[in-house]
Amino acid sequence: MWLTQEAGDIAKSEYGVKETIFEKGAAKVYGSGYFGKILVRGENTLYCEHDSAMRHEVMAHTAMCTHEEPARVLVIDGGDGALAYELLKHKGVEIEIVERDADMVEAASAMGLYAGALEDDRVALSVMDPGEFLAAADEGRYDIVLINRFEDIDFGDSAFFAKIAAVLSEKGVVVSDASSQLFDMAGHKATLSALCEEYKIVMPFCYTSMVRLGGERWLAMGSRFFHPTADINLQRADLTDGFEYYNSDLHIARFALPTSTFENLKEYIKR
Repeated sequence: MWLTQEAGDIAKSEYGVKETIFEKGAAKVYGSGYFGKILVRGENTLYCEHDSAMRHEVMAHTAMCTHEEPARVLVIDGGDGALAYELLKHKGVEIEIVERDADMVEAASAMGLYAGALEDDRVALSVMDPGEFLAAADEGRYDIVLINRFEDIDFGDSAFFAKIAAVLSEKGVVVSDASSQLFDMAGHKATLSALCEEYKIVMPFCYTSMVRLGGERWLAMGSRFFHPTADINLQRADLTDGFEYYNSDLHIARFALPTSTFENLKEYIKR
């Protein structure tokens, strides 16, 4: 059996899977010998057992090691528990998760990797529409907001991003999934553009995926105050226990852009 990922009529890749472990609504978990278990929502593979650290450590710890003293983090669409698992490696942080799809929470149990993180005393999970959650949240409540799934966000919805800005603290940081530069430059630019409306610093950074088309995926950071490479907390980046993939050298390197790519994106980058 093959799991197929496509980019319109441009490219297609296939991944061998052996069994369907879980399927409910848009959430699916497949078993694969080489990739381990693979988490899928709708038509989009999210990650597999063997590349999870490549994505979630980079997303979570780049944000945590950019901010000076993050105390409270909101994860939008983090019901699979992977980002909560990473954030819990930092002492004293409180984590709130809003997940629009209850089936993704069940899928977390089927994946068998991070469901325990959702049960930690420092984690609060709400299953509801993220826009409604943000509308009810206190202004300035969060030091960091992580937007976990690109495909579920309308990056043209300025009101949604204004709500995120409202719940961020004075020196807050937001990190969003930002699609692909190779196969979805329009979507990548839309992410950066949405952040440019609200933040002093906006910079893309990359991670590697084993189960997304081309293996190349991007995130985007918007920051009100801290610069992700100039203000990196080296002690936190290199001395926090439990990192499998992330370190301070990788943190800085992931922000590097080829000259031609920067020229293409410079109107969307603020650094």
